Amino acid sequence: MKIAVIGTGLIGSQVVDRLVAAGHDAAGHSRATGVDLLTEEGLDQAVRLPSTPIQPISSAEVAAAVAEAATEAPLGGAREVGCPEVVPPDELGRITLAATGDGRRVVTDETAGLFAAVKGDVLTGGRPATTRYRDWLQSR
Repeated sequence: MKIAVIGTGLIGSQVVDRLVAAGHDAAGHSRATGVDLLTEEGLDQAVRLPSTPIQPISSAEVAAAVAEAATEAPLGGAREVGCPEVVPPDELGRITLAATGDGRRVVTDETAGLFAAVKGDVLTGGRPATTRYRDWLQSR
């Protein structure tokens, strides 16, 4: 699968390494490689995203969940946390572009990106977060 990773820092570079090791055609992109998310330089006019359901979550809620878990008794397993709603990435793209006045269109592409490989609901149990994506986007 061909995958573009936006960000070539600490996490992005490791993601690219893992994807390449798994046999994918992955490349990291950043301002250094000619892709700037703020100015949109280097991006196609159409945003290609799959429709596989995901549960987006704000970094503040991830941090809160990690801090909470750190102060509780050991779980002896994994704690899942995700947005209170399941939204496909292509719809998140449409919401984001509309909220920011970006005139590009979103093309649903079932082969686009890592989430295209995930089927069904993403969060299988655990504690859902409370912030919906639209609310987070408006608060920025």
